[in-house]
Amino acid sequence: MTFYRPGGSGTRLNAQQDYVYTDNVGDATGWLPIQKGDSIAVNVCHASINYQSAAASVVTKSPFNVAGQVVLEMKMFGGEADGEAWPIDLWQNLLVATDRRAHRAGWVRLRLISIDASAGGGAALALQISRTGETGAVT
Repeated sequence: MTFYRPGGSGTRLNAQQDYVYTDNVGDATGWLPIQKGDSIAVNVCHASINYQSAAASVVTKSPFNVAGQVVLEMKMFGGEADGEAWPIDLWQNLLVATDRRAHRAGWVRLRLISIDASAGGGAALALQISRTGETGAVT
């Protein structure tokens, strides 16, 4: 079972983006802060890893769906625990390249909730927040 983040970091890459490779159920990107109106970009695909070290490995992404389920979830301000997160969207057996507009302030992450191990490989999960905020966009 493998979990990898570029650079070997144990936490999100920064406050606006995170990217991980995993083949472990329950693994997730870091929590990224959002404000109402921000754009949440999501990418999910099947991937494989050539593990060299914690700081430098090669994740090869492929144009195929992940044989499993990935959830986009949110915690709001007020100290909610990870287990209290709200599900926002769920993708099952899909290649994902999309975005969502934030309707509340809080934190979001992507989490792998199931995977078919017999399919081989794992999932590449990428999340990025565009800090557009409330600019009068109709949602």
